[in-house]
Amino acid sequence: AVSGYNQNISYHFIPMTTMNTIRSDIKARHLSLNNVEVFNTFSQSAYNATKDYHTLKLIVDNKKARQYIINLQHAINDMNKTYSPELVIEILDSLNVSIKNFKKNRESNYIKLSMDKDLKLVDDLNVVTTPTTIIFNDDDRGDSGMMIEGCANREEIESAIVGDKQTSSDNSLRLL
Repeated sequence: AVSGYNQNISYHFIPMTTMNTIRSDIKARHLSLNNVEVFNTFSQSAYNATKDYHTLKLIVDNKKARQYIINLQHAINDMNKTYSPELVIEILDSLNVSIKNFKKNRESNYIKLSMDKDLKLVDDLNVVTTPTTIIFNDDDRGDSGMMIEGCANREEIESAIVGDKQTSSDNSLRLL
């Protein structure tokens, strides 16, 4: 992520599906917030995409799960495709993920627990909009954190990391 710094940096990608994020997405697409069918379609698609992400975390790894979400967002936002089982299979194939293994594990109890854990973290950190970047010193979880709401560019993130004068001797920061 950030090279050339004497700090150990880790980051975690947490997709979140809340009423607020669904409403924001519908509004950004200039669709009616009062249309129940539109809201239900967006809610179900967002929930399923999040469930897909957590399934991929379980059966492959975080990196491939992130790539899945990026590819899915590209297909929906840039190529005007609709979330569907066919689109999911197309993306999974492009990532060389076993469809059989994906389908088998997608309904496991672990997936729901993993999703609930991430929603609790989002709630604990008071994240309400997407995207949100949270930067804090992993050794001092007091008030040393910084939240950037909206799209954070590389310079903002690097500035927040470099500007942290309270790093410990091992200079560990965590970027969520």
